[in-house]
Amino acid sequence: MIKTSIAAALLLFAAGAANAADPFADSPGAHWHVMGGFSEPIGTTSDYLQGGYAIGGGLTLVPSATSPLTWRFDLSYAGHDASSELINLGQQSTNVQIDGGTVQLWSLTGDAVLHVPIVYGVRAYGLAGVGVYHTRVELTQTVPVYGGYYFCDPFWGFCDGGYGYGNAVVMAHDTTKLGWNVGGGLEFALPSGASWFIEARYNRVSASTPIEFVPIEVGYRF
Repeated sequence: MIKTSIAAALLLFAAGAANAADPFADSPGAHWHVMGGFSEPIGTTSDYLQGGYAIGGGLTLVPSATSPLTWRFDLSYAGHDASSELINLGQQSTNVQIDGGTVQLWSLTGDAVLHVPIVYGVRAYGLAGVGVYHTRVELTQTVPVYGGYYFCDPFWGFCDGGYGYGNAVVMAHDTTKLGWNVGGGLEFALPSGASWFIEARYNRVSASTPIEFVPIEVGYRF
């Protein structure tokens, strides 16, 4: 009887230790995530783009509860303001006054992700994959807009129009190219079975002049 009780206690302890050792024992299937943060252009791209922001989301496919390898798919967006050098290039090519601009980067990527436990509740991961990247460049000119608003004063009983300023698109260019990305991060388990993570990913878009940027993001996986 005593031996049976001891054996049962040891089995319970072993089961508890196994669960404690792996708080990331994900159930097989799809797990969603959202993320956002800062996007930093690097290399030659930093000559034409200013630092911007990044947002995105997607899902991770878990083949089994104990597999260190998962598959991840992301739809992401990065927005950047044009640098003075890009604005000057636009002015030279159009002979039109340009005083602003934006570059929008959309991407749809698929990555293999390898997880490595560090301590209880924390694991590191590396990821690498390929994707499709859509880039839109818009260079603009600030122009007055007459009749931009219409105002009525309820106290004095009169109405009047006015003008303001808006941005007219002088030059726009869209392109869709293949690219690849590689990066890594840290993931922290939450009691609910979800987790939060911080990661950095180098993205390189294949073009005559490659577009390179590194989003640094914080995310939530559930």
